[in-house]
Amino acid sequence: MSRASRSRGTDREGIAGVDGVRQYLGAWSAVSVAQFFAAEAAAIAWWAGPVPYSRRLGFISDLGQVSCGLHGTREICSPLHALMNVSFALQGAGMVLAALLITSAVLRVAAHGPAVRAQARLAAALAARTTAGTPGGAPRPGRAVVAAVRSGHPAAAVPWAATLAVRVLLGLAGTGVIVVGLVPQDAVQAVHLVGAGAYFLAGSLALVVLGVLWLRRTAAAWAVLLCGAASFAATVVGGALRMEVAEPGTLERFMGYPITAGIALAGAVIAYRLGVPSRAAARARR
Repeated sequence: MSRASRSRGTDREGIAGVDGVRQYLGAWSAVSVAQFFAAEAAAIAWWAGPVPYSRRLGFISDLGQVSCGLHGTREICSPLHALMNVSFALQGAGMVLAALLITSAVLRVAAHGPAVRAQARLAAALAARTTAGTPGGAPRPGRAVVAAVRSGHPAAAVPWAATLAVRVLLGLAGTGVIVVGLVPQDAVQAVHLVGAGAYFLAGSLALVVLGVLWLRRTAAAWAVLLCGAASFAATVVGGALRMEVAEPGTLERFMGYPITAGIALAGAVIAYRLGVPSRAAARARR
């Protein structure tokens, strides 16, 4: 077999076995956050307040309020509050699972198979250089990345640190929206607001960093980056004005919708790319 043929064959190889299943589960966990839009539409359709629910004026959390009655200046009654709160919790769980299951190697290069293998070789080489002459020689497999980052090599240290930041921020955002679901605004509002703030801030920043990381990896990077930047800008405006604007519902949706859309898009990109080798192999067998 020629070198070119071997190279093409290698490029078609996927991430197989248990690791491949892990990445798929993580990617589809990210995609699953889009269920929020269906739950929100259903809760709005069943709204029973004295006036119709308005996406321009009503807060998203109003749909998860358990009790009917006055909250601030808003008359609230959401019969499907349980559905909305479960949706919040599932959205957060999907984000946390994505942060835990999608490895830094895959997330960093948008699941591009050859790039995943190339960076693994780079990490191993830098690890060998970093540990040269030390007792025990090269580190065990689980420590190769740590040694590569400690080497200070910009091709390894900076992107790996950025990917770690994405995963931590995504986990924080997911935890925040889980809190939103478990603690509705009419339960303990202070805790509810802390969870919402974590979701908006950490989620938008995660997308900004991920979008920058992916700029040379996939055209979807621009959409991910735009979602993060739009959400972050709206969050800063909302925080500065304490949501005291003419259309608070519109502003809050500019804060939240892009995060959900951006995370679902990122998960879809990873899931699609993980499936490319298997689809290519299936076509080759026909």
